Amino acid sequence: MAKIVTVEQMRAIEAAADAAGLTYDQMMLNAGREVAEAVLARVRDIAGKRVAVLVGKGNNGGDGLVAAKHLAEAGAQVSVYLVQPRPKDDPHLEALKAMEVFVAEGKQDQRWRVLHNLAATADILVDAVLGTGVRLPLKGPAREALRAAKAALKERERQPLVVAVDCPSGLDCDSGALAEEALQADLTVTMAAAKHGLLRFPGAAAVGEIVVADIGISSKQEELANVDLDLATAETVRAWLPARPRDAHKGTFGQVVVVAGSVNLPGAAALAARGAYRVGAGLVTLAVPTPVQSLLAPGLPEVTWLLLPHEMGVLEEGAVEVLEEALDRAKALVLGPGWGTESATGAFLASFLGGGE
Repeated sequence: MAKIVTVEQMRAIEAAADAAGLTYDQMMLNAGREVAEAVLARVRDIAGKRVAVLVGKGNNGGDGLVAAKHLAEAGAQVSVYLVQPRPKDDPHLEALKAMEVFVAEGKQDQRWRVLHNLAATADILVDAVLGTGVRLPLKGPAREALRAAKAALKERERQPLVVAVDCPSGLDCDSGALAEEALQADLTVTMAAAKHGLLRFPGAAAVGEIVVADIGISSKQEELANVDLDLATAETVRAWLPARPRDAHKGTFGQVVVVAGSVNLPGAAALAARGAYRVGAGLVTLAVPTPVQSLLAPGLPEVTWLLLPHEMGVLEEGAVEVLEEALDRAKALVLGPGWGTESATGAFLASFLGGGE
């Protein structure tokens, strides 16, 4: 199960992995490959697709360069835009130049014209400008480049697939604070563990789908394994649920009685009944004032009904006796919104109806 970590925890995890023999460069190679594979998994035919990779000066930019190489090898038409200069001996950049991949340097791009053209025409835009160490507000070339790219995207009728490397550039990965220049990602490929800021608003609204990439760090590594916050996914939650036998029937999984609703507030009953079915109840009975049934029955064909005495569409005191008899057969009781939490149903309803004990 993937973990959720702070920026400081992630640094400690990477440092421990490096000390154990998984070098930072190998982690970068793995990260870039994972980004490329995430793109290839979502784009059926990458051949000829225009991919623009925005690259910063740090490790995040290095991940982007490695991803660019893999995508170029897969047949994409890749362009790399260096928002900030890379080291002259950067082997990942040199590998791309040897492949004759187009590389543009931001410091030579007057008025961001090349960047604007790349963002305006790309089928896939990879954001590898800033990583988890970002500090807000943004300043300098990164801020201006992201602003220019965002402006170009706003002019497009058809948006590209925007892929963030580790996190959208301009997202504080601890607090979730988000720079106004940040690009809205469709997919965020985050490394080894999810970061707090990816799940906290307003930043959470900019990350799109989250994929936790395997960059070679063992899940048993102490610094990672001891993190006590896990990322719930559909797969992990599904694994917690008991298997349902093939010969099961509606009685196998328990009965829920939902007491809710009035002619003025029928939706509470419908929402509670649907919720009971969604969490796995086998049989749901709606106990409602009689007039409410005709309002809800067409949309809840699987529900059984317990019709309760009422006065002008609101439960009256006689509902207590009817409900108490029904509860002898029920397995659970869900009370509608605003109806209280008393455990003694009769006492509760009598109080609610003004009848005392």
